[in-house]
Amino acid sequence: MTTVTDLQQRISAHFPQLSSKQKRIARFISDNEYFVAFATVNVMGQETGTSAATVVRFCQAIGYEGYVELQAAIREQLPRYLTYVEKVEKRLASAAPENEVLARVFATDASNIERTTDLVDPETFEAAVAAICRASGILVVGGGLSAPPALFFAHSLRMMGFSVRVVTTVGMPLALELSALGPTDLLIGISFWRYLRGTVKAMYKAKEIGATRIAITDSELSPLARLADYPFLVATEGTAHNLSPVAPISLINAFVAALSLEVQDQALHALQQVNASYKESSLLLQE
Repeated sequence: MTTVTDLQQRISAHFPQLSSKQKRIARFISDNEYFVAFATVNVMGQETGTSAATVVRFCQAIGYEGYVELQAAIREQLPRYLTYVEKVEKRLASAAPENEVLARVFATDASNIERTTDLVDPETFEAAVAAICRASGILVVGGGLSAPPALFFAHSLRMMGFSVRVVTTVGMPLALELSALGPTDLLIGISFWRYLRGTVKAMYKAKEIGATRIAITDSELSPLARLADYPFLVATEGTAHNLSPVAPISLINAFVAALSLEVQDQALHALQQVNASYKESSLLLQE
């Protein structure tokens, strides 16, 4: 698993006590440490929609004397960040000319998968697999960009014989599913970037009733990560305005592979039933 820096530890430890504006600054710093190492405090205020004074107060709230000391802490780690940046740039440069979007997208997704591999703790992964296996029922929640990974995860679990429901919209559909959630059930919450309110509320509800919680998100400061029994961080860097769902799908693929080994007989029986149903309904062009 990747090394957690002193700055990251401080942010994580103080995060619950921070104001809403300070939390905004914390998330920005966590996602843009290389930028913060060189940005002025005034620029930081502009980038986070706060002010230079608020940025300084944030630094003091997490134990630094001020913004300069926080920057110094980041710059001590610059060799690590530069190594990563140079690695990505080298991959992109060698993959294809700069104007070839296809190659750049593939290279970025390959980098996302590599970074996610480093972020996933094998012991936490194994524990989450075991939790899925013993759950009475499973509810997968994810909307917006998170909807495709949520649907894929739920479909894969259903194909292996697990009792699973999925919700990709808020409002009444989510409320109904949460009303049926019990303490022996398991909730899988998936959300990235600005974090959908409904998915976060679902995690809170699951925690209140004692249900097991798995989160797939993109930052240790994500509200989902802080509410989960088993948080998983994934890299979602995109090449344009959008985030990339490739690494989350790869992580879900890993879950599917591990679960298929844990419940081999159950999975085989479920797949046989599905195959028979497809044939009876003439759903397939080829058998």
